[in-house]
Amino acid sequence: MSHISDINSAYQKLNARADKLYEFIILYHNYIYAHHTYENENFNMMEIHTLTYIDDSPGITATELSKIWHKSKSAISQVIKKLVDSGYIEKRYKENNEKSVCLYVTEKGQRLSSVHKAYDVADITQTTSYLIEQCGESDLDAFYRIIEKYNELLKSDLEL
Repeated sequence: MSHISDINSAYQKLNARADKLYEFIILYHNYIYAHHTYENENFNMMEIHTLTYIDDSPGITATELSKIWHKSKSAISQVIKKLVDSGYIEKRYKENNEKSVCLYVTEKGQRLSSVHKAYDVADITQTTSYLIEQCGESDLDAFYRIIEKYNELLKSDLEL
């Protein structure tokens, strides 16, 4: 019986900290998939960041995007379809290869991408200032180092 008590005690101690991480992940996930308005258009962060990524990487493929975003090709295809249907990106076949589709922003897509970049610069600057004010720059630097290492750990787990 004491073995179960030891496990419960260790769990309570470790879980109190882990719960903060779980809450952050859930809240950030909800934030990413909530719709935001850019130029009177509603997109979630995944959609708008995909548009901006295509703007910054003309000719990228859906397969490459799925690897970058760690999403299925089907999930990326749905995002691409919305962006194509809305007139923000277009598909072009590679020369002499009708199987490989490259993605490019349209003029309309480039304008929206620029609006999004300006929004992100302001938002990230404001968030960074708030976090430095609340926690200090060294803590913020440590947070990003930890996130980088956590990402490496998660990626290695996913590769198994």
